Amino acid sequence: MLLTSAIAGEGHKHEQTHDKHPKITSDTQAQAHAHGHEHSHTAGHNDAAGKQVEGHDDVAVIAAAMAEQVGIRVVAAAAGTIERHIPLYGELVTPPNRQAQVRARFPGMITQINVTVGQRVKRGDVLALVESNDSLRTYPLKAPIAGIVLQQFASQGEYTAGESLFAITDPSELWAELKVFPAVLDDIKSGLPVHIEARNGRYDSTISHILPASGQPYVYARVTLDNSSGRFAIGERLSALVDAEIMQVALVIDNLAVQEFAGQAVVFVQNGEQYRPRAVQLGRTDGRFTEVLAGLKAGERYVVANSYLIKAELEKSAAAHEH
Repeated sequence: MLLTSAIAGEGHKHEQTHDKHPKITSDTQAQAHAHGHEHSHTAGHNDAAGKQVEGHDDVAVIAAAMAEQVGIRVVAAAAGTIERHIPLYGELVTPPNRQAQVRARFPGMITQINVTVGQRVKRGDVLALVESNDSLRTYPLKAPIAGIVLQQFASQGEYTAGESLFAITDPSELWAELKVFPAVLDDIKSGLPVHIEARNGRYDSTISHILPASGQPYVYARVTLDNSSGRFAIGERLSALVDAEIMQVALVIDNLAVQEFAGQAVVFVQNGEQYRPRAVQLGRTDGRFTEVLAGLKAGERYVVANSYLIKAELEKSAAAHEH
């Protein structure tokens, strides 16, 4: 597997083929590397926006088949949106209609237990049999909702007189209760998009409503989450980003594309099989996309995935040229 870089110097051109394989690990690692640049860049990087990187006239030549093989992906620069995010924190709780305490209708002796803690039951399943003290007739104790038997408070042969015998919870739908403090309260409203970040990944939803937290210096922003796949756990701590404002901008790029090369913020612009570093002036960012103020035009195609491979190849070629 070879990446070939054509390095154009002053008045002459060197072409070099590297024998070593590029270090390609996984898409996740490559993206994590690129996301290290998810921040607003200062004007110190912007003086040469749109020009060749100072002191360099580099071009990486990569055949289309090779670019596809190593995961280099290119998109066209275009207008888009930048989101102003407000971070919130909270935890996952069970909605009241998704939990039940099961009690015997009449006092009596528990003659049979049919379930165990952790068992999944359907609505109407018989959890236990109870013999009534008054009639001496046995009647079934049924599950009022579908869910998981979370707790069992009684055993076969015991007497019951109205206390809770089983606790059932249905985790297929959960509430994310996010704490909203006074400093950001004016920006948080029902219906705003919210991105939930939890142990098992990201979930996009909206704020369903705002409600007070009794005796606390904050209110709750409540978000309903579909948990039918079981990806979230009751009581799980989580963070969230609320889209407090969505701004239309003339040109945006994916933050995965931005690299630092020769001390400047650059993207790698494609022209056929050639890839050149282009210094760019960057503006507002939301951690995923960044506004481009200068250095790139709408429609120009830039590398959005695995751009670090091109950077590494150019740096290796430049080092070899210096020797």
